Amino acid sequence: MKYVAFDTETWLIAPGRLAPKLVCVSYYDGKRGGLLDAEMGAAYLHDWLTDPQVTLVGHNVAFDFGVLVQQEPHLMPLVWQAYDKGRVYDTQVYEKLRKIALGWDKIDPETGKMPRYTLAALVTQYLGESMSGKDEADAWRYRYQELDGIAVDEWPREASDYAKLDAKYTWRVRNGQQRDWPRHAADRGLSSSLPNTEEQFRYAWSMHLMSAWGIVTDEVKVNELEASLAGVVNEAMAELRKLGIYRANNTKDMKKVRELVEAAYESQGLEPPRTPKGAVSTSTQTLQEAKDPNLDLLASIAGEQKLLNTFIPILRSGTEMPINPRFNPLVASGRSSCRKPNLQNQPRREGVRDCYIPRKGYVYAACDYHVAELCSLAQILLNKYEHSAMAEAIQEGRELHLETAAGILGLSYDEVLTRHKTGDKKVKEARQLAKAANFGFPGGLGADSFVAFAKASYGLEIERDDAYSLKRTWLQRYPEMQRYFSDIATRCEKGGGRFTYTQPVSGRLRGDVGFCDGCNSGFQGLTADGAKQALHEVIRECYVDCGTPLFGCRPVAFIHDEILLEVPEGRGHEAAMRLAEVMVKAMKNYLPDIPVKADAHLMRRWYKSAEPVRDEKGLLIPWEPAAADEQER
Repeated sequence: MKYVAFDTETWLIAPGRLAPKLVCVSYYDGKRGGLLDAEMGAAYLHDWLTDPQVTLVGHNVAFDFGVLVQQEPHLMPLVWQAYDKGRVYDTQVYEKLRKIALGWDKIDPETGKMPRYTLAALVTQYLGESMSGKDEADAWRYRYQELDGIAVDEWPREASDYAKLDAKYTWRVRNGQQRDWPRHAADRGLSSSLPNTEEQFRYAWSMHLMSAWGIVTDEVKVNELEASLAGVVNEAMAELRKLGIYRANNTKDMKKVRELVEAAYESQGLEPPRTPKGAVSTSTQTLQEAKDPNLDLLASIAGEQKLLNTFIPILRSGTEMPINPRFNPLVASGRSSCRKPNLQNQPRREGVRDCYIPRKGYVYAACDYHVAELCSLAQILLNKYEHSAMAEAIQEGRELHLETAAGILGLSYDEVLTRHKTGDKKVKEARQLAKAANFGFPGGLGADSFVAFAKASYGLEIERDDAYSLKRTWLQRYPEMQRYFSDIATRCEKGGGRFTYTQPVSGRLRGDVGFCDGCNSGFQGLTADGAKQALHEVIRECYVDCGTPLFGCRPVAFIHDEILLEVPEGRGHEAAMRLAEVMVKAMKNYLPDIPVKADAHLMRRWYKSAEPVRDEKGLLIPWEPAAADEQER
């Protein structure tokens, strides 16, 4: 196999333009390299993409392919084929997998610092060299649009050399990675080939396409949200100024705040929480637990102030140009992440999600898995112990939160189900407690941690003794979990408190795992792998498979176990049903023995509470809040 590293230089990334105009392509194959203009570069890449003996190497190579297919759309299927055949290598994604496998994803012991994944950082790490000319204000990396249209042999030498070095460095870094991993693997008794690389390279590509397409917002709703937030903040600020917490110029008097915190805790006979440096804490949690109405008011507007100052500007930008959130295919758990903004963890405040709308002529199709991580846990339990009460409940069609609620109430499942359908208050409360148990205890939480988790995630106030009792009840319902926890604890003990976890199915490695991470890794990672494969297959159909209802649809968000698409309004039902079908099929590769369910629905803006709604012919139609309110009445 021949490895050809390449890099693109482009116009600058700008709002709504994550695939900017191509200026040149540089390449290096270990012997020869060069610099090509946009037209010739695309021609060379066409030849490499169609050559089965060539693997293309890049650093964050998904970006470069995005630039390429924006320039030459006919190359899109060839890029997908190269990924499918394992003929793409991404040095950035590989390094993330490597550091996660070694347990170096938080602190790299070779540098004593948090790991960095830039090409410059990897050049220093693997080659012991320093890349110059990258960060200066007048660096050529920011200026290639000045050379667009000028023959490359007429470029300033500095501009030409900089572009060619990126490709050469990338080729050399890949070689360094391939030499480095077997050495670490041998020390730890691991495979000499780092697992799960080709899959994660693919996911980086499909997620980049999603980022490049972006998501848009509704100006009217953004204005409404801003006015609502400003009203709450301004009213509170007026009161806080009277109290001296805020000055006339709207700056916070931190000395006054600390004095109030100290007094509030002393009135309860408590020491106020302190920062690592010994100062009185003024965190939101400290203010909330001070039991002082003035501090509570200050804490209550912290979220609104943050939304006004940081989130509203992002939402407003989406009314003019698409917002391009950056999806990262891999964190230590195997999940993806998102930033600028984080679509996977939107503010809970009412009215925020409503700001996102599909483009004109489209509707949203959304689909998410039913209790995905619990299904994954059930599969892992079956794999390990051949029998699982949790797996049995899911296989028999029992709703797992009601199954747990039945144990809490000491009733049969059928009785709890019947009472739940009639809106029984006790069953509703028990089910909410069951959700906290089902999502909290599998990760190995003890009583104290569970109390905090239940409050933060579900607003439940639970005493420590009640948490102990609830966990006993939960373990009685799913007795195989005691063995599961014991096995993880044993692995920790044998490894001196930490061990390397090998992910089921994908084989992905996670090093330096402790008890709670060890409990979580399997089912979180299994769900992440299945969901990311589903996303990849959905996006493939959106872009290159003209034979399915998803062709021409566009992904806008991926929320761990949920996919959000823009679909042409005229085929919303067909696209939504195909979305669910692809998601179920992909997840079954990871959960062969557990029923996998995924519900799709349509909506005209991003509603958290939306559900499937059908017309008289049984076809999905967009869910509307007014219709939902009418159904409740």
